[in-house]
Amino acid sequence: MRAVEVYRWLMSYFWHEPYWLPRNVTWPEVPSKFADLLVPIYLAIPLVIIRIIWESTVGVTYLYFRTNAYASRKNITLLGCMWEHMTGGFASLSRAKKILECFWRFSYYTFAFLYGLYVMIDASWLYDVKQCWIGYPFHPVPNTIWWYYMIETGFYYSLLIGSYFDVRRSDFWQLMVHHVITIFLLSSSWTINFVRVGTLILLSHDVSDVFLEGGKLVRYDAHNKNMTNFMFVLFFTSWVLTRLIYYPFVVIRSAVTEAAALIQPDYVIWDMGLSPPYAPRLIVFALIALFFLHIFWTFIILRIVIRTTTGGQAKDVRSDSDSDYDEEEMARRERTRLLKKKKNKVSPVTDHDDSDEEEEAKADGKARHRRAPRKE
Repeated sequence: MRAVEVYRWLMSYFWHEPYWLPRNVTWPEVPSKFADLLVPIYLAIPLVIIRIIWESTVGVTYLYFRTNAYASRKNITLLGCMWEHMTGGFASLSRAKKILECFWRFSYYTFAFLYGLYVMIDASWLYDVKQCWIGYPFHPVPNTIWWYYMIETGFYYSLLIGSYFDVRRSDFWQLMVHHVITIFLLSSSWTINFVRVGTLILLSHDVSDVFLEGGKLVRYDAHNKNMTNFMFVLFFTSWVLTRLIYYPFVVIRSAVTEAAALIQPDYVIWDMGLSPPYAPRLIVFALIALFFLHIFWTFIILRIVIRTTTGGQAKDVRSDSDSDYDEEEMARRERTRLLKKKKNKVSPVTDHDDSDEEEEAKADGKARHRRAPRKE
């Protein structure tokens, strides 16, 4: 019983309204409910399953006809590729897997942006950010916005799960930090009904992600090589407009300069004495931290710009410092896997064993002795 009493005391202390909400506001008055945040957690696994099915059907079909991902495997059928990906290929290190990751993210971000635009096209705060704070925290949450928030939060939970079987890049930990910050922002903003500003951040971020993943797909598309740099220009333009201009100079500026007085007349965002409520202040600091991550990724993008102007075609540079996951290594592992699969199908007394072993050893030998890629 003592433990139960301590737990109840801790919960009552943690959820004490003055820590979270403006003065004289209680939890029952807030339209967004903390209990709803269980929904994104429940959605994470279904989203991973939907992803695997989507990649294995629509994604593999796209790869089969539009890229060279399966070019080295002359005898494999489309259905064979689908079955292979669905039964474990989604956790492999093949080139096809790498492209399918882009295909899934491109599909999701396109859906999320279009759905977000649909539910927010008539929202007053889309055109006047100050409306995010006027009348706070009593803003109603329509069902369309509710689903938008739940699906988006669930997607970032699914990305954390997917990170265990996705191709790991050199900015893996930065991505993990980004996902954790995003989940924290979405969850905390939902808890205190900062939903309006949250939807602005989601919508403005999704649009550049559409062009980012679309540009990667175009680069892999054997029939659209000339579109790569054009798509990269679209992505870079949208990135600068949304992440480096709109986000800091519209959203963060409003949160820092306009929100405080509208949340509570005597509230000061930069009060280092941490006068309550604390939650809005923490969210604003998290928004700023997210902006610093944008700056980090901007430097990566600028490296791509430099390579594009000197080398001719935009290329993702994030794998450069992670040689264990470069395309040559993935191709070698795929060849080795196929050789082993072929070896298991033939009789152990035939001459195929020796030739397969020699070929596999040759592939492994080349991988061991090849010169390591130059790191920048």
